[in-house]
Amino acid sequence: MLTLQALSTNATKADTKKSIISRYFNREIHLNYLIVIVALYLVATANMSFFEQVLNIYPFSSNIGFMISITGLLFGLIWLVLQLLCYRPIAKLVLIAMVLIAAVCGYFTDGYGTIFDHNMLVNSMQTDQAEAMGLMAPSFFVRVLLLGVLPAIIIANIRIKRTPLRRALWQRALTLILSILLIAICLLPFGDQYATFFRQHKVVRSYTNPITPIYSVVKLGTDYVDELRRPDTLILHATDAKRTTPVASNSTPTAKPKLMVFVVGETVRADHIGLNGYQRETMPLLASQPDIYSFKHATSCGTSTAYSVPCMFSYANRKDYDASSADYNENVLDTLHKQGVNVIWRDNNSSSKGVADRVTFEDYKTPKLNPDCDGECRDIGMLSGFDKLVKPEASPVKPDTVNSNTLPKDTLIVLHQMGNHGPEYYKRYPKTFEVFKPVCMTNELSKCDGQSIINGYDNAIRYTDYFLNNVINTLKAYEQDYDVVMVYISDHGESLGENNIYLHGLPYSMAPNAQKQVPVIVWSPASNGIDSTSSNKSSLANMIEQPVSHDFITPTLLGFFDITTDEVAAAPTFFKAAN
Repeated sequence: MLTLQALSTNATKADTKKSIISRYFNREIHLNYLIVIVALYLVATANMSFFEQVLNIYPFSSNIGFMISITGLLFGLIWLVLQLLCYRPIAKLVLIAMVLIAAVCGYFTDGYGTIFDHNMLVNSMQTDQAEAMGLMAPSFFVRVLLLGVLPAIIIANIRIKRTPLRRALWQRALTLILSILLIAICLLPFGDQYATFFRQHKVVRSYTNPITPIYSVVKLGTDYVDELRRPDTLILHATDAKRTTPVASNSTPTAKPKLMVFVVGETVRADHIGLNGYQRETMPLLASQPDIYSFKHATSCGTSTAYSVPCMFSYANRKDYDASSADYNENVLDTLHKQGVNVIWRDNNSSSKGVADRVTFEDYKTPKLNPDCDGECRDIGMLSGFDKLVKPEASPVKPDTVNSNTLPKDTLIVLHQMGNHGPEYYKRYPKTFEVFKPVCMTNELSKCDGQSIINGYDNAIRYTDYFLNNVINTLKAYEQDYDVVMVYISDHGESLGENNIYLHGLPYSMAPNAQKQVPVIVWSPASNGIDSTSSNKSSLANMIEQPVSHDFITPTLLGFFDITTDEVAAAPTFFKAAN
């Protein structure tokens, strides 16, 4: 009897709970009210980094009014955007999408200082699965579940009150006016302060979430429409290109073919290079090599791989470069290939970003080609089989017969590193290279102290030093057959927690120097015909103190392989052939 009563009591309690939940979800709410609630929710949960950035500039104690104003402004903007996007048939889908986007983007913005502008979205879409998984952490899934999935479930189960069309239109017009009025009320009393804020602190407004991601998605969509209008054929460059034959001299009775290894580094900043005065010996092996030239003042074309790598090899300089049209423009590798240079791209990163689409491409990201993989395939593996690329194969011909297929030819080998790709710097090198300790052993950099992050980052540079030293030693074996040179240039730099910013990819105009200043290192033995003497103003010895950039790459490659074209006739280069 007591058991039956207990069961009955438990059943009644369960029915009561079910009844409360049912009444909650069966209760109708006006769409305009739901939009306001979601807007307030997004301001409160998805913009911690934005408010942190603002408070760093305007301390709360002396800027209470401005902080209240900027909070109201952010709410007004999100409220306005949601009203413009939410209409009854799709309102729930839009609101669900907003909270999910805000949860995901908020995690990376709060944890890494990431800004989801147009370039970052492109970079994200071009990131492969392994790199994407490297960014995943338990805290990511917890945050998305609590701040994204659960609110989405609640929104999905709420019933929206039906309103006659005419009344709905009037109410929508009124709420739009109210949101605009709120924005104006927040702006007007602090007009001078906002003028300074928007002009001098552009980066801060890019932290607003989900406004910046929405804007970036729209920009990406318009770019896609532009892509549909792209020409059917490649836009040709350097159509007047000509190959000149080096003139033999007493010192070089027969002109040798050229061999360059061009290393595209990943995520290395110039101020962490020991050759440039960094207090740590991050490149001890290169420091002991003769004929090393490290440029002290080099800047990148962009702040992300997806943007910088195509720009590096394009015919446009940084100011004129258009990422949306890069895929249908020829680049310098195309010109070299057309002029008979043997061009090979070996990749241990995510891809060539379209640069090597029309030349020989080899993927060293997997053990299929890369013999040096220990959970991650190492850059050193790209030197495997080097002989086959540059050493003439034996041919069954008579000794007195000349076969052009067995002769060395001008060769460019591009090696695209994994380098210092973050945030898991500790994975970018074998344990034997862990010189600086302790090391941050997580992809959640904000949870580590600054020094442990730097330690892992510097260890990865030590491995690049080892890799480049091996490239040089490999090239030395071919000095008798080729004019050899190695060029190393990183695609962009990296933020390591300065001002709570991590990784890279900030808009160029507002990115810190750490993301834009990159190392440029040239190994150039005296035998290769490159002028390295200080008596020449444009020699390597003098150029290392001059400001240079990624814009120098295309004319340097063409000049080294004795190719002339009016398109880069007056463009500066890293080095020139000796007169």
